[in-house]
Formats: sequence, structure tokens, C-alpha cells
Amino acid sequence: TVSEPIGAGGMAEVDAATQESLNREVALKRPRSDRETDEIAASLIGEARMLASLDHPNIPPIHQLGFTDNGQPVIVMKRVRGNSWRALIQDPTHSFWDGQPPFQLKIHLGILQQVCNAVEYAHEKKIIHRDLKTDNVMVGDFGEVYLLDWGVALALEENGERAVDQFSGTLCFAAPEMLSPNAPLTRRTDVYLLGCILHEILTLELRHKGGKLREVIDNALASEAYSYNEDVHPALAAIANKATDRDPDQRYQSVSEFRKAIEEHLAHYQALELLDSTREKLAVLEKLYADREADRDGFKFHETAHLCRFGFQRVAKIAPELEGIQDGLLRVLELQTGFELEMGRIETAGRIILLIRNMQPDWKGLAGLESFLKEVETKLHESSELSTQIQYKLMEELQKKKED
Repeated sequence: TVSEPIGAGGMAEVDAATQESLNREVALKRPRSDRETDEIAASLIGEARMLASLDHPNIPPIHQLGFTDNGQPVIVMKRVRGNSWRALIQDPTHSFWDGQPPFQLKIHLGILQQVCNAVEYAHEKKIIHRDLKTDNVMVGDFGEVYLLDWGVALALEENGERAVDQFSGTLCFAAPEMLSPNAPLTRRTDVYLLGCILHEILTLELRHKGGKLREVIDNALASEAYSYNEDVHPALAAIANKATDRDPDQRYQSVSEFRKAIEEHLAHYQALELLDSTREKLAVLEKLYADREADRDGFKFHETAHLCRFGFQRVAKIAPELEGIQDGLLRVLELQTGFELEMGRIETAGRIILLIRNMQPDWKGLAGLESFLKEVETKLHESSELSTQIQYKLMEELQKKKED
């Protein structure tokens, strides 16, 4: 039973329906009523059979292929509820973002990773999508990501190439070889399209623009490197430009390479979050040091100091270019040294000072800590001498009493 229309494209329309036998919601895809041609019917049949071979969490499954009374194909597929990814990119105030973390770029890059997973899987099956774009990605109500519209997907030959004699796809995203009749399509064609998606994430604009059709085509054929604004991280700009290089040999040679570049950059954001949380712990450590008389056993102080040191060292390992890592670590070591000296534990303090000297011999605070160490050593030495003198004096007094 058909309930409501979901959407329509150039060749097909999609309606929501209920599959009575299983009492479940499904989506029905069929030729548009004004485009019921043998060519479009064959295309939809081919899409259904191709999708049936792609069993992946990020690709909506096909339930059934049927035909209407007049012989037109109908694809019965999973009903996906959610939002077009393009709508989420273009509208940062969309209700989808309510309650989400404020850093939307990180979420978009995570969605892109999932799209890459679907494309990688298809490439293993020697299938390229050819129409990768944000309009063809649905983000479900519970964070599911689905790559849709496989209507122009192609099976590659054994050599990993496929020659085509006409354009299919979306011009604003098109790779140069898609518009060049003598250039075969390969997996790197989809890499280019993924780079165009990244470009839209970073700029909110399509990769190829123009007031006239010829201008859009010329821009696609040229595929010149894009000059991104300063607010775009240089690493992401480099990834987008490499993926959309005019020469397929200069692009990432696989979707896996492209995805791993995105993952490496996501580690940068994870490092930023860890750096922020470690700085918060350092603020707690400062308070514990200021109120050290209330924590004489030092349990809370030492526990917090350990977490701070681990945090700064971890950030230094995964994103050493971030500012403030070494300053934060040195401050933790400085507080630890001060705490140990206040407690009279000069051996422990000495080991920390040696660590600082090996790590940053020119650090301006080192001389102050070493002076503090000598001061405490002197006091302890004087205290020890005084204690010895007192003990001798007491022994002399006791000896005199015995003689009397």
C-alpha cells in the first residue's frame, strides 16, 4: 500500500509504502510516470540487480524486484528515515544539530568516512558509483549513514577500467575523465567525487560552478587546485586538492588511501579534545597545589598529576604540532617538583628536575627549581646536624647524671 511520495529524480520516483505481508515500511522506486521508457526500465532493473550484490551496512538493502501491470519495474527497498546530508551541511542550524557536539566539521568527516566504507566495498566488487554527492547520502534519525542512488553505477572490466560513450552523473561534481570520451573511468573517478564532497563540506559550495553550462564543463575539465580560506585547515585543503587532481595518477590511488588521510586528520581533532581536557585537569592540579596542606598524603595531587602528564604526552605523540603541549607538561613537572620539595622528598624532586633538564635544558624555570632543591637540601642538612648535636648533648647530660 503506497502512503506518500518521498522524492523524485530525473528518471525515477520514490514512494513510501507498507509491505502488507510483513507489516513493515518500505520504499518503492519506479520510473517516473512521464518517463516510462525501455531504457529507463532497463536502468532500474540493472540498479536493482547491482544493489542486490552489495550487502553493506551503509547501502540500503533491496527486498524485492517486481513489475507493474504494464511491465514497469518496481524496486522494493528499505525505507530510510532521516535527512539529506546536503541539507545538514548547508544548514548548521538544522534541528538535527540540537543536542549534538558543537564541532560539526568533525561529524561531517565521520559521515564521509562511512560513505568511503560503502564505496570501498563496492570497489571490491568492481563497481563504481559515478554519482557520489551529498544529495545522494541520507543520514538517519539515529546516525545511520546510507549511500543512495546507484542508478548510474558501472561494473568495471577485469583491468579496473570502463570506457563510456556518454556522460552520466552530476556536472558540478564531475571528474575530468567523465567528460572526456577517450578517457576510461576507474576507481579513481569515485575518489575524485569524494574529494568534491569534502570540498562542499569545507566551503558549502559545489566544486564546479559557472553561470553557463559550458563554463561548468570547462571548470570540471580544468580541475585547477582550489585556494581555500585560512579558516580551512591546511591538511584538509591538501586532501581535497589531491583527491580532485585533474590527473588520476596524482590522486589518491584508492578510496582506502583517501579515507585514511581523513582518519589521520580526525586524530588531530581528538588530540585537540584531549588537550582541552588535560588543561582542565591542570587547572585542578594548580588548586590542589595551592591547598596542599589539606592533602598531606598527596593522593589526589599525585593522581591528577599522573593524568596530566599522560594527557600531554599522548597529545604530543598524535599531534606534536599543537601549541601549548610542552608548556603544559613543564608546568605539571614544576608543580610536582614543588610539592615533593615542600614534603621534603628531595630524591623524588631531584629525579623530576633531571627529567626537566633532559627534556628542556633551556627552560627558564629550571634554575628556580634547582635553587629551591639546594635550599631544601641545606635546610635538611642543617636540621640533621642540629638533630645530631641535640642528641649528643642529651647523651652528655645523661652520662653526667649517671656519674653523679
